[in-house]
Amino acid sequence: MSDLLHWNRLQLGNIVIPEGQVSHGEYVRMVMNYPCQYAFMQQLFLLSEESRNSSSEMWLESNGEKYYAGTAEFSSRIGSMIRQRGLIANLTLRENLLLPFLYHGDKHRLDQATDEAAEVAERLGIASALDEKAGERTTYTHALMSLARCMLAKPAIIVAQEVHIGMPPDHLQRFRELSTQTLAELGSGLLYLTSSADEGSGLSYARTLTIEADSRSLDSDKENR
Repeated sequence: MSDLLHWNRLQLGNIVIPEGQVSHGEYVRMVMNYPCQYAFMQQLFLLSEESRNSSSEMWLESNGEKYYAGTAEFSSRIGSMIRQRGLIANLTLRENLLLPFLYHGDKHRLDQATDEAAEVAERLGIASALDEKAGERTTYTHALMSLARCMLAKPAIIVAQEVHIGMPPDHLQRFRELSTQTLAELGSGLLYLTSSADEGSGLSYARTLTIEADSRSLDSDKENR
């Protein structure tokens, strides 16, 4: 598979992000502050008319085709695991899980996700709560829901933040095991956004790109083990 997520040089306030890419199956870590992370993700996921053409700063190259950020084709192929991403309280966990597939409007993908939801929830240990209202949930459950959506969507590339921050040690260890296994099975590329190189995910990265607050950047090609 030849999936590649590309982005051009980006100016985000007084921060410069150099152009880069993440390939299918590759893990890349980008270290930058939280405001910069959210600005970067806005470039990825904001649906706007201006970005739905070749002037877009980001695109996915897949099997000879280019899908630009801001299009449904792009967003259906790019997964996300966003820190503090909320669940809709008055919907069930099952409905929250399937909501992105409803938004995409692809009946085949929605039917497939609906069929697989129970099995995915069973693997993650949340099957018994699927038909409960989301209400207030722990950091661990929010993280599991993000992981479950990726398992259902099977994206080419996943953009993730530190969804494990704030978990108690037993949940943290379990989530590390589940996420590491899931990423290996999916084979997706991973762009991991973090405010610190000591983020504690337990993952190994092909590259770490550190974005400095004074607009300088340092690209480290050294593998992190």
